[in-house]
Amino acid sequence: MSTAEGESKDTLLKILDSLSNRQSFKMEAGAGAGKTHSLIDTLQHILRNRPEYLPRNGQRVACITYTNVARHEIIRRTDGSPYILADTIHGFLWELISPFRKTLLEEIPSLPSWGGILDGETSLAGYSISYDLGFRRIGEQVVSLHHDDIPALAIRLFSNKKFRNLVSDRFPIILVDEYQDTPSGLAEAMLGEHSAESAKMTYGFFGDHWQQIYDKTCGSIDHLPLERIKKRANWRSSQAVVSFLNSMRPELPQAPVSDAKTGSVTIYHTNNWSGPRGTHSKKGQIPDEVIKETRQWIVEEAQNRHHGSGARPHPKTLMLTHSSIAAELGFGNIDRSFGRNEDFVRKNDDVVSFLLDVIEPCCDFFSNKQYGPMFDLLKRSRPRMKRRSDKTAWMDLFGSINNARATGTVGDVLNILFEQEYFSVPQAVTSRHRKWKLALRELDDKQQLSEPRRLVEYGNFRDVHYREVVALREYVEENTPFSTQHGVKGAEYPDVLAVFGGGWTQYNFAEMLANFHRRDRLNERDRRRFERSRNLFYVSCSRARNDLILLFTTELPQSALETLQEWVGGSNIIGVQFSAEGAPVNP
Repeated sequence: MSTAEGESKDTLLKILDSLSNRQSFKMEAGAGAGKTHSLIDTLQHILRNRPEYLPRNGQRVACITYTNVARHEIIRRTDGSPYILADTIHGFLWELISPFRKTLLEEIPSLPSWGGILDGETSLAGYSISYDLGFRRIGEQVVSLHHDDIPALAIRLFSNKKFRNLVSDRFPIILVDEYQDTPSGLAEAMLGEHSAESAKMTYGFFGDHWQQIYDKTCGSIDHLPLERIKKRANWRSSQAVVSFLNSMRPELPQAPVSDAKTGSVTIYHTNNWSGPRGTHSKKGQIPDEVIKETRQWIVEEAQNRHHGSGARPHPKTLMLTHSSIAAELGFGNIDRSFGRNEDFVRKNDDVVSFLLDVIEPCCDFFSNKQYGPMFDLLKRSRPRMKRRSDKTAWMDLFGSINNARATGTVGDVLNILFEQEYFSVPQAVTSRHRKWKLALRELDDKQQLSEPRRLVEYGNFRDVHYREVVALREYVEENTPFSTQHGVKGAEYPDVLAVFGGGWTQYNFAEMLANFHRRDRLNERDRRRFERSRNLFYVSCSRARNDLILLFTTELPQSALETLQEWVGGSNIIGVQFSAEGAPVNP
């Protein structure tokens, strides 16, 4: 048995010992340590010894995750056992609190975010509650809850001892995956006073507070009365990457597994750039086109280094913002059309969703003569082709759509879709178009539409060349080597190129590195900013299995370079040289 395997077994024994003693615990482990593996091992042991852990009929283990992807993985690896409730944090909390409608209606008016919506109303007696869409509103005797309302209401209910007892009767064991991402205050509320009655329910928190990268989440929970269990192996990364992570985080040292590859960590900085740098959100950053050329040059350099050992795929490229990726992949005008990138990246906008989820796949199906799936997606029965003209009409329609996709704007494609009579366009899309046209008619000749936001964005989106929609789809469906640094937590890739620059005022990586040795002397505000940058930096740097490359597109002060030199050595830090024309060149 290897050292890492021995540690995994020892970790499981400590977890099971805590469960047997009804002692809530926290398993803290760095990136790549196999936290989820330990969680699954725990669940499988409980299932094999169910009467010991779930002595009463109807009892289940609750396993709370942060994403639906993690939830489905847990269900799969426990064979969908009816004795385990695996759900997202919001799904689980809604399961617990939804039966208490009267209490929820009494609590909602006291939530700060509801003040403006209720407009002085103090009672919601007689209303029903909905949590289907995650949008906060009130109408027709129905109160619709926002996602943020669910943990806020749960925290209030958990303050009641009777409620905690009801929960413990159903779920004597609650395991929380990625605990650092749970909403602030929830862990404290769930544990209650941690008196004798709380021993009826045992909590297990699995996670890593250095991987807290979302706002309004708890981060470290070291102040709570929990048994500490640490796991120090790194099953993911090469020796070089693990050494880099240990230099960054010596208080939780990891050991690579016995068959880990040597790997490499190479850092590139752009201090030698003498041209203009960005301002505002991109303050100090080299121009976007230079970033693109530099990134491509670095990838070629990496490919050349591995030429003797066979072709290597391009590294996964991690960038801070969707805007940076949009500039790289060619959908920058879509990014500029919307005020919130969630609307186009997560398809929260109905028009974007219709084009990406219906029209684009249907064009693929039509080109491949897969007419059955195409008609299914269009939500209509397969039409009868009685005459040649029937088939010709469908051919002409998709010929027009494809021509507009290749040469026209989003508006050109939408106009074709609105005018055709072969399938229905969603009401949300047609309604947006109708309201936009009405709003334009009410303007004077010299006026431009300035509100409401959704109609302004729709008009801007219509003017974008449709090829940007095609590029956006490639990115959204992960058919490109790009991801945001936020979007890859929990993922791993053979090789990673992480780009650190401007674009978000909450993060400053150069400042974080410069302050690393004086972090304990920072004031509270600077400390929070330091930790936000450090945590995202750590998450980005811990995704690679083999080789890790870092590119800094803002200038690094000498103190930041000294920090990096301590971590990787001066020979692994390269200052990119630029030609007179601004292109990266070999030194």
